[in-house]
Amino acid sequence: MSLQKKTNLPRNVTIQLTELCNLRCRMCYYWGERGAYSSDIQKTQPAILDKEILLRLINNLQLTKPHYSFFGGEPLTYPYIEEIITAIKSLGSSIDMPTNGTRLEAYSSMLVRTKFDRVRVSIDGTEEINDLQRGKGSYKKAMEGIRALYHEKQTQKSQKPLIEIIYTITPTTYNAIEEFFLTELDLDLIDSATLQMQNFMTKEMGRAYSTLLKDLFEIESNSYWQALICSLDELKKIDTLALSNQVQKVRTHFSEHNIRLNLEPPTFTPKNLYAYLNADWTNMEDIYETCYVPWASVDITATGDVAPCHIFYDLTMGNLYKNSFEEIWNNEKFQRFRVYMKKYKLMPICYGCCILYLAGKRKRRHSKRTRKHNI
Repeated sequence: MSLQKKTNLPRNVTIQLTELCNLRCRMCYYWGERGAYSSDIQKTQPAILDKEILLRLINNLQLTKPHYSFFGGEPLTYPYIEEIITAIKSLGSSIDMPTNGTRLEAYSSMLVRTKFDRVRVSIDGTEEINDLQRGKGSYKKAMEGIRALYHEKQTQKSQKPLIEIIYTITPTTYNAIEEFFLTELDLDLIDSATLQMQNFMTKEMGRAYSTLLKDLFEIESNSYWQALICSLDELKKIDTLALSNQVQKVRTHFSEHNIRLNLEPPTFTPKNLYAYLNADWTNMEDIYETCYVPWASVDITATGDVAPCHIFYDLTMGNLYKNSFEEIWNNEKFQRFRVYMKKYKLMPICYGCCILYLAGKRKRRHSKRTRKHNI
């Protein structure tokens, strides 16, 4: 490939260290009720990314100093995690990760010692509600992990890692937001929180995406996107007015304590939430023109695949066990995908993914234009 076609190396790299997870959260698109791994007919062994492959990747990207995000499965089940953190930090990059928190207590000293940047702990409500969604005992272990990490920071006189709560809003958890954040949670323990709507797609979105994969890339995989299909009837169980009111109270409470609250999507009005939950994307107040991910970010899966879109690992551009990262990042297949995204702006799957609200270009004014996806 000519030098003129080369794309700058990514600024953000998400690494799926392992497919292994010690929980079976109901809504999880990997190990949940409809998850890609839970529904694996062949029951293949969960993959773990080879340490040497990962170290080579980190060294190859050292000049750009990208931000790294660990992913899973559960990242804290990865056997070489301290060595990888040390390598990344020694080259001047920052790292964060989501975690279910159940192994956090055991790793708290190491995370502080290595100056890990941010730990994002998944807790979805009060103990009863969280455990209903994530499994019995998960709330207690996660809270013990947060307290252990906080006290370890105090002991080592460190500001890092920052501690964030990630709360996934589903029909099971939406009504426990106020009680958890205003009554149960000790805000002294955390630095920020994120409230994110459950990612989902409709069958129609899935079929359109499947056509795109087949026609443009000759890919017929549906393992990952199919795991995100959700019944709109189920989502409609969420009372958007009650949800919006709770979030407003939490926003006020956090503001009074100078704690950052992130919302995905950014607008939590009843109208916007209703449109989101009904897959009525053109009537959302949060309208996005395009996504910058194909040029700025990338995912590395536990099998070594290089994926241009987070979560949707049906579409991959190459494998690190066969080619170098830079070869894959600049290959014809990846360039073909960027040409598509430059022309059509978004894929059929984009609207129900909260990553869009982090990496997308937002329209200044509302538009009801019909979105079309062609090849």
